[in-house]
Amino acid sequence: MPALTSYFQVRYTEQNEGEDLLSLRRFKAMFDGGPATGLHYHVQFIFKTNNDSSTDDRIYVQDAYIVWPTWTGISIKAGQFVPPFGLERFQPDYDLDFVERTNVTTRLVVDGNLGHSFARDLGIEGDWNSGGWQLAGGAFEGAGANNAPRGNGPLGVGRVSYGREAGKKRRNWSWRAGLAAALRRDADQDFSGQLPGLSKDLTQNFRGRDIRINAFAQGRWGPLRSQGEYFRVWFQPASGAAIIARGGYAQVAWLPCGRCILALRHENFNPDVRQPNTGASRQWTAAATYDWRGVPLRIATDYSWIAAETGPDTVWRIQVQYFLAKRVDMRKLFPRF
Repeated sequence: MPALTSYFQVRYTEQNEGEDLLSLRRFKAMFDGGPATGLHYHVQFIFKTNNDSSTDDRIYVQDAYIVWPTWTGISIKAGQFVPPFGLERFQPDYDLDFVERTNVTTRLVVDGNLGHSFARDLGIEGDWNSGGWQLAGGAFEGAGANNAPRGNGPLGVGRVSYGREAGKKRRNWSWRAGLAAALRRDADQDFSGQLPGLSKDLTQNFRGRDIRINAFAQGRWGPLRSQGEYFRVWFQPASGAAIIARGGYAQVAWLPCGRCILALRHENFNPDVRQPNTGASRQWTAAATYDWRGVPLRIATDYSWIAAETGPDTVWRIQVQYFLAKRVDMRKLFPRF
């Protein structure tokens, strides 16, 4: 039987513009089975409510995939999962230095803000790691998970990175940097969630192709860690001028003790660099996180100041996270089975 991991996050959000929210940000249940060195699988469910989101009040399958580590050194992954594009998107939400991922990551990864996709897609991927190098490439349906295909896709994604992990000679520091690219055919794609501020006549029933690049770097030195990313996306319609979106962020975190994280981040986002007054924004966020001693409880808070074309805005969040189970063998929960 599989191992169960489950946690929930309750969040209070105070917005200068808009209603305050007390929400169940996430309730997740994850099931992992099979040997770690052989064919294994992962299935993940999510439920959330009162987030002012179109994905509230319904249980979704986020991940459902198998991984087969072959004798050639290449691991084959197939099913529904996050395509290999970006850095922050692969950092689990229960272990972020901030309450939420950056706005630019959410909008500009290949399946971010794409209907009910949760940044996932259906496809197959190959991964290879050796001597500090990591390579990943995959082919995907292209419509985003939980979305009707409507003729969209295929989507091709590739990523390469190089880095060094902490070891006997590098106990206090590690680093990694890389590049990723993606290309997709679009027959009837709704990119309005990725490109706020632009006319929905341009973005809601998009036909053409989108080309994306991503560059990232991260490092850690003792109690300090930092990372940054840059995104650039060309939305090329079947007719008319292209939309060019870009954005990026840089952040630094300090861990004064093993249970406390203090972090600062700057990000910027522009849905179309060729058009003025289209919803471009800049944002500073400061955060503090504390992990409770002896209890799987995390309390995190952050404050964001946003400068946008529509004027300044502020957002304050506080989130309580609790793990109900961490890789608990379900045979212990259901011994008769």
